[in-house]
Amino acid sequence: MKQPGFIIEHCRQNCPKATREWRELLEELPSNLASLNIEETLQKKFGQVNHHHLLKICLAGCPNGCSRPDIKDFSISGYVTPQTTDNPCIACHACVRSCLENAITIEKNGVVVIDKSKCLSCGNCLSVCPSGTLAAGESGWNLRIGGRMGRHPRFASFVKQAQTDEEVIAWVIETIQDYLNNGGPQERFTHFVEQKI
Repeated sequence: MKQPGFIIEHCRQNCPKATREWRELLEELPSNLASLNIEETLQKKFGQVNHHHLLKICLAGCPNGCSRPDIKDFSISGYVTPQTTDNPCIACHACVRSCLENAITIEKNGVVVIDKSKCLSCGNCLSVCPSGTLAAGESGWNLRIGGRMGRHPRFASFVKQAQTDEEVIAWVIETIQDYLNNGGPQERFTHFVEQKI
């Protein structure tokens, strides 16, 4: 989806791996960004605005990142953190098998242990647990900036987490406004934010 001065990309609709619904953000972001006159400011900075000057925003429903959010200016990826409940584990090991990060173990006494340092909060384990021992905990968005391809590629850097779409929109607007107001002539967004992170 191309709008003046920016491009919004996203993962495929109705993906069974999605932990967060991103379509409302896809609808809300363009109208919120329109008032910033991004293209006009980019023309003042660069003269001719080329594809690599456009701000790239990527919405991903989960940490798998099939839509390649971490090589975009703005990476917005959904997450859901699993938590244990009082429901007894039936030791089917479905959660253990589903976890690609080896973050889940089941102790001999039937207690499910989640290693938070390994867990990516992708929600795979939640979708396979038949006993309700695992349930959705905190859910939100991982926010990263500064990704790019080209001659000197880099992955976007983690900034913070946001729980609501409104927080995401406010962060994107504030960050872009800072760039439009303070970025130098011929300075791409990714180079501007690289000095701040």
